Amino acid sequence: MRSSIRLISAVSASFITLAMCLGCRSPWVQAVIVNQQNTPVNVVEVDYPGGSFGVQSIAPHSTFRYRFHLLGTDKVNITFIDAAEQNRKSTGPELEKGQAGTLRIEIEPGDHIQWSSSMAAPK
Repeated sequence: MRSSIRLISAVSASFITLAMCLGCRSPWVQAVIVNQQNTPVNVVEVDYPGGSFGVQSIAPHSTFRYRFHLLGTDKVNITFIDAAEQNRKSTGPELEKGQAGTLRIEIEPGDHIQWSSSMAAPK
């Protein structure tokens, strides 16, 4: 009797866990920051609608990836310190709450920022 109750409890817990995982398909944005320069960029911060993320440094010709949820609608910004220890800032595209897709930020030579995104409409 006890073993059948344990089995039923285990199966029920498995179904509940599976249902929770399948029901939580929140839209994600995969951000990719690419440093195309021959020098590192430091104190990199990206502000997006509803939050921010950052990394201390991105080495020359390296990539940093981060995944996040959009919690509002606004433009995205990046700030960083270049090799000459100057603060740099660039404003990117407007992102909408609920969108999903990819956001690519390329830091090119001369601290020029190239933005590209492929976003699905909010559901």
